[in-house]
Amino acid sequence: MGRFWSVFTAQTLGAFADNCLRNAAIVAIIATVGAGSSDTPFYFFGDLAKEAGTIVSVGFTLPIFLFAMVSGQLADRLPRHVMARRLKFLELILMSLAALWFFLGQALPLVLTLAVMGAQTAFFQPVRFALMPQYFPPERLARANGIMQAGTFIAIVTGLGLGGYFFMVEGGRLIVSVMLIGAAVIGALAATRLPPAPPPGREKVDWNILGVAWRYTVEAGKVPGVLWPILANGYFWLVGALLLAHMPIFMLTQLNGSEQDYALLNAVFALGAGIGSIIAGLLAPRLRDPKFMSGIALGVGMAALIGVYLYTRTPFEGSFELFGARGVPLVLLFVVASAANGVFAVPMLASFQANAPKPISARIMGVANMVNGLFATVGAILATVFRRLGADPAEMFLVLAGMGACVLIIMVWRYRRYQSADARGL
Repeated sequence: MGRFWSVFTAQTLGAFADNCLRNAAIVAIIATVGAGSSDTPFYFFGDLAKEAGTIVSVGFTLPIFLFAMVSGQLADRLPRHVMARRLKFLELILMSLAALWFFLGQALPLVLTLAVMGAQTAFFQPVRFALMPQYFPPERLARANGIMQAGTFIAIVTGLGLGGYFFMVEGGRLIVSVMLIGAAVIGALAATRLPPAPPPGREKVDWNILGVAWRYTVEAGKVPGVLWPILANGYFWLVGALLLAHMPIFMLTQLNGSEQDYALLNAVFALGAGIGSIIAGLLAPRLRDPKFMSGIALGVGMAALIGVYLYTRTPFEGSFELFGARGVPLVLLFVVASAANGVFAVPMLASFQANAPKPISARIMGVANMVNGLFATVGAILATVFRRLGADPAEMFLVLAGMGACVLIIMVWRYRRYQSADARGL
């Protein structure tokens, strides 16, 4: 169990710090909308501050997409426990620098530092993904992943909530900065306790990012139970990034809420995803085919998103409180939608982790990380594109439900295809 808690602590505290900083940065920059002076703390090019959700999200996720394949190769060549330790130490340096910019109220350097932190995440995630099947046998992997995902989402919830909340209170910038550095210190210490995890291969690293990405994506497609679950897991990231980028405008213009309501609503969404991950982690080992659970969860999530659209399609007037009479139904819908998304993702993650061939497992995880970064970047950009096209903020949830329907249709089509192949004895 010691190895699990070492990975768990390093992963969850990193997720806490990342999301605490990202949400605090988004809230801080959005609060400057309309500010006429560049001397205002967190001033970010005037009205461009309205797109803080997209800018911060893309700045963090685009480097994940760009560097994922190189990081996957390195994790197949270098001792994984050593690589994890060095990356967590680098995270400590970067988080300390980001905490300084946040304390000083410097938006542009903060966003740039977040982009470098995205690159650090790109190198850490394939290592973390590859360590799980190396530390745990297949029969324990789904449960370990479920607990890991649940802990990660709880960390995300806490980070989103505290980052957005403490920015609003007196001395909040100092409190957030101290939390960021403290989490990075503990995460780095936890990484020093990771058991040895030797690499499965010693192939030379190919720095042709596009060529490597294509080659290993094709290779992943040849392994049953790998590429399609990777794409499905990427859809989970797309939804999360789109909502993170969309929530500020949705809260402020459609619900007439505050920046604090926005921070709490993001926390509610992440909490639901954590609940869903716990449910999936408990149920998946008992099911013959956990992907059925993913399909059902996708349908439930679509229904909840349609419910959000129907409930909010008419802009709210007057004061709004997230946990008031009008806010509670919305909170419940978001919890159901995000829990369903968490249930959907866990079996997909366990599938490609368990089926990835060990000699190239980290590179397969690099493909997964690349897809996650790409989908998250696309999701954040889509939030701005739909708004620029004049879409009503509530309509975004109808769009998400439609995207979920497309994913469900693909899942059903692939299931029937494999059923037909089995019937023919293929």
